[in-house]
Amino acid sequence: MVLQYQQRIPTSISSEIENGLDFILLHLEEPLFLRKISTHKSNNKQFLVRTREEVIDAFTASSFVDCQINAYPYLTEYKGIQRYKPNFLFIDIDRNNFDTERKFQNALSSTLRNIKEKLEGAVPTILFTGGGYHIYQPVDIPTALENITEFQEFDRPSELLLRFAKYYFSNNKADKHNNPSFRSCLVRIPGSYRSKYDIKVKIVKKWNGIRAPITVDFLEEFRTWLIQNKIDQQKQREKLLIERSKNKNKFVGSSSNYYNWIEHLIQKPIEDFRKLVIDLILAPYLINVRKLSHSESYTIIKNWLDKCNELRKLDNYRNFVNYRIHYALNTAYKKQIPPMSFITLKKNYKDLYFLLEQKERIVEGSKKGGKD
Repeated sequence: MVLQYQQRIPTSISSEIENGLDFILLHLEEPLFLRKISTHKSNNKQFLVRTREEVIDAFTASSFVDCQINAYPYLTEYKGIQRYKPNFLFIDIDRNNFDTERKFQNALSSTLRNIKEKLEGAVPTILFTGGGYHIYQPVDIPTALENITEFQEFDRPSELLLRFAKYYFSNNKADKHNNPSFRSCLVRIPGSYRSKYDIKVKIVKKWNGIRAPITVDFLEEFRTWLIQNKIDQQKQREKLLIERSKNKNKFVGSSSNYYNWIEHLIQKPIEDFRKLVIDLILAPYLINVRKLSHSESYTIIKNWLDKCNELRKLDNYRNFVNYRIHYALNTAYKKQIPPMSFITLKKNYKDLYFLLEQKERIVEGSKKGGKD
């Protein structure tokens, strides 16, 4: 694919990419580096860069195909004192989510109108990326929400604000598969090529340079949304507990047939879907079903991940292990939600289901107890 683009891209594209990168960097606050980027050559996996020159070199090596940069820097102290401020909002309006062009364009228009009404002075950047529009709006917010008393009762409020803004401004029309987070808020570079659509990323409208202030009214609406989410999650937990109590004969312990498939999974490393498996299956199972301690659960998942890494190595593996396992175990303990059921896996995560099925029939362990 990269060679295909190399054969037709004129040498002048390099200056266009540099201009596109510099334009995007204007949207971002200091520190600009360390920061992660991704390219077609990296198989769209993020990797660290330390300077603008490193970014240009990486984009050039990928023939300017699928060039993206994270809107948020790589903070080495994220688990300590330093916190991310949610100062860059990203909304993705995907053409595939609308059955007519008119509805697609109306979604863009209403989103821009909402931004203008809710954020004083806001004129965001709009990119056409082949599959739809990306809307980038820098905002002015003095601190991370974790530092504000009214938000300290919530988990990760700063990051959740990115997702709230996406739905809030788009009237729930934004792409549901694109959930911005500080680790995955990847911004495309104008002038680069989008391999999926064989098209160049183009600027439709430029940001006016104003970092629109986040208003008190906006934060109040966000806090109301957080409260409602908390209520909904509690209702969901209660519903699950009721359902589990009705089938308590299936939930006696880790030896129960209902969870045999997870015990089989622990013995079988896989190449992909590791984050999903840890968050939704292994951590809730070990903490809430087997009732193991944090350290015991950590060891089991760490051993499983080590085996997975022998099949396909992950970048920054040590950091991934330390952060992801502790985060998943803490979340499982805090929310007390049981692991994903086998029926849910088969229904909603078909790619993972088929991968497990190929791994020497891991799902054989679910046959006797895989019914809800």
